[in-house]
Amino acid sequence: MKDPLFSNKLAAAALVTLLIAVGIPVVIHTFEVLAEGHHHDKHDEENPFHLAYIPYVELVGGGAAPVEEEKISLGCLLANADPARGEKGAKLCASCHSLEAGGGNGTGPALWNLLDRAVGSVDGYGYTAALQGYDGAWSYEELDGYLYDSAAYINGTAMNQKIRKDNKRADILAYLGTLRDGGAAPYPVCEPPVEAAPAG
Repeated sequence: MKDPLFSNKLAAAALVTLLIAVGIPVVIHTFEVLAEGHHHDKHDEENPFHLAYIPYVELVGGGAAPVEEEKISLGCLLANADPARGEKGAKLCASCHSLEAGGGNGTGPALWNLLDRAVGSVDGYGYTAALQGYDGAWSYEELDGYLYDSAAYINGTAMNQKIRKDNKRADILAYLGTLRDGGAAPYPVCEPPVEAAPAG
């Protein structure tokens, strides 16, 4: 016949084993301290069981001030970008937009001649109020912010896209810059990061 208390006995056995495993080292250490006549110091009061730990400051780099990563300018990212790689990444765009010259609108507006085009200006496409009311043109900078997080960049847009990797976004921007009459749109100037002045 099955023992109705079998589960309880099993749990009790596991608990006793755990208590013994944790308790024996503590008891041994207590007797060692008593045998040596050791008095508790401030560290002993804060850590009576002498458990090993790594201070937080060591985990974050020895307490040194965090080093900020240098922000690479968009011009420099584009200067090192690869439009061919960006064409592969832009397949995501092609699911909603046409990319070829003379292409019609799809779920999104046609992207040919996108660079330097006024936002919300493609004839025959029904833009959201957010894009209709957005003042400006699609520069590399505007597109970079939009592709990083479209919904946050223009609140109310129907497109919800987040491309957080700078290099991947730059490749796609470089490719989109080639989709225009008269050749690729020139990139912004590559501005090297400014080195911070030494402290003191």
